[in-house]
Amino acid sequence: MRGKILLAMAGISLIITVVLIVMGKVSQAGIPMLAAFIAPALYGVVEKEYKRISFTFWVFAFLVAAMYYPFLFTDWGFNTKILVIPMLQLIMFGMGTKLSLADFHQELQKPKGILVGSFMVFAIMPIVGVFVAKAFAFPPEIAVGVILIGACPGGASSNVMAFLAKGNVALSVSVTTITTLLTPIVTPALMKIYANELIEISFLKMMLSSFNLIIVPVAAGVICHSILYGKATWLRDDKKVLGLGILFSVACILSIVNTFPDFLAALKPGFILGFGLSAIVSFTKVIVRKMGGPENWMDRILPSLSMVAILLFVTIVVALNRDKLLVVGLLLVAASAVHNLIGFILGYWGSRAAGLSIRDSRTLSIEVALKNGGLGMGLALDALNSANAALAPIVFGKWMNISGSAVANYWRGKDPQDELLAVQDD
Repeated sequence: MRGKILLAMAGISLIITVVLIVMGKVSQAGIPMLAAFIAPALYGVVEKEYKRISFTFWVFAFLVAAMYYPFLFTDWGFNTKILVIPMLQLIMFGMGTKLSLADFHQELQKPKGILVGSFMVFAIMPIVGVFVAKAFAFPPEIAVGVILIGACPGGASSNVMAFLAKGNVALSVSVTTITTLLTPIVTPALMKIYANELIEISFLKMMLSSFNLIIVPVAAGVICHSILYGKATWLRDDKKVLGLGILFSVACILSIVNTFPDFLAALKPGFILGFGLSAIVSFTKVIVRKMGGPENWMDRILPSLSMVAILLFVTIVVALNRDKLLVVGLLLVAASAVHNLIGFILGYWGSRAAGLSIRDSRTLSIEVALKNGGLGMGLALDALNSANAALAPIVFGKWMNISGSAVANYWRGKDPQDELLAVQDD
């Protein structure tokens, strides 16, 4: 009954929103538009089989709120911009807690797909980004953002879409992981090559920023995974784990109070967060074990924390850049659609040309086309100090969820063998 009421609310709210927009009263459509997204988000909470889609509706609801009521997210007694980087680092930390080479053993034994995919991720989209930015005649900082999102690795969404498309998930996760770890070197180099004529790109600054945003929190996640699930005998000794937590706490405090050399200053936030989270995990492991709690407590908590971090991250960035988005938003949507579509096409046919199977080609098509929009936003703000450069990753990140879902659902209904026969018939 509750589900039907929520669906009815969503339908009514959507109708009201459309009517207001058609009447030219876009400024008054905020509340009904919010309701049109919040109702189906709550429906996913009530009806468990739709739980997966709930988060997508929450994201769009928060985006609407950020566009109509930006003041709710820009000033909480302090400038909320300071939360953006820690939120991204928390997301990357969550990725680190899931990493294990054992999970990808089969793919690593046959590395062709990984090598082809990793090459295409960095070879195709930055060049396409240059052409798209020129075709749409974007101002320099906006153009840099378009190129930047192309130079980023794949995001977690590519792994989800590969799963939905019945692709090779292990290959998708392997390519995402490897390209993410290569980002601190490859992405700054690509930006120096393709975007330096638009704005000055400091290779060293972008490299250190990438380490701060990616490598340090991912490494902390791997360490915490080992602390919780490692098989070493000493990890079952509470006193030793507490001692480890104390060491991490001391390291965190020293990172806060010590002045890092200028060339390493960009890494300070990452070390503070990494040591702090490692200390929390160490202490919590002992407390949970004393209370007889579940060993996988972090796996239960982290997905919710990551979702909150993603919502805050995206919403705050959109709210801070709301006025500029209103000016270039539609053009950026069109540019993102073109950029994204070319990525799907070249990713698929590039894989086929390399001799990969249709299943692996579908997987790498998704991997090439779907980028880590959050990382793009973080690098734009942290390494380039440009809110305008963050606009393209914002828009691209939202568009790729729509296009990725459409492509995944299309391929999900088409058997790879049937597609092979169709190609041969042609």
